[in-house]
Amino acid sequence: MRYSPPVPQKAGIGRPSYEGGPPIKGKGTTMSMKLKVLGLSLLAVLATSAFAVINASATPSGHFVADVAHVKVKGTESGTHFLKFQRTVNGEASGLPIECTHAHYHGTVPLGVSTTNEVEITPEYTKCATQGGEWGEVNVHHEPSCGTNVYKFTSAESGKKATVHVECVISVTHPNCTIKIPKQTLNGVTYDPVVEGGKNAITMTVTISGITGHFENGLCVFLGTKQTFDMNGSATVWATDTETNRVGIRAT
Repeated sequence: MRYSPPVPQKAGIGRPSYEGGPPIKGKGTTMSMKLKVLGLSLLAVLATSAFAVINASATPSGHFVADVAHVKVKGTESGTHFLKFQRTVNGEASGLPIECTHAHYHGTVPLGVSTTNEVEITPEYTKCATQGGEWGEVNVHHEPSCGTNVYKFTSAESGKKATVHVECVISVTHPNCTIKIPKQTLNGVTYDPVVEGGKNAITMTVTISGITGHFENGLCVFLGTKQTFDMNGSATVWATDTETNRVGIRAT
């Protein structure tokens, strides 16, 4: 039982009196002070540990590692690497997906470093269509002011899915409507090592669900303005130095 000294009662100016007599100094008081100090120490340790855990969970695991500092990142899709953008209803595919025959990616890693937790990439999609439609009927674009920061891919530990941040609004213009993809954070990217041009490269496999989109204009709005989409497929990215020479890049 912890000892609590009685509260002093006013008995006159500068002359406190104690109900039940003055406090007794002894082992109990010393023990109480030690317990208080110990309690504060434990709280400090717990608070520090919690802060460390929060910061660890907020920091991406793994790294992108390039052979040299300040590389440019390029990527493409081809053959079975097509990325498909599919509307879903209650988690099930609805309608036909949108895909592009030509997709190119350009990006950078932070200036002056060869190891980083994130890579900024901007896409360039051409000859897009609803599956089975006429190539070029769908236009995918973003504002030029976005620069290379349209997608921000973060690293992840081997075998775990990484996060991608949509940093710029993407517009998909379809014959029946316009779809706007707002800024958002998504999870579902894995990185696998490949060799391109004799150098290490990365295949990014995308299995992302729950993408938020909005129908604007045209017939699509009768389905409701707020929609969800999936994106599935893969793309291969590689790196070049400032002289456009191929250099290796890998995810660790």
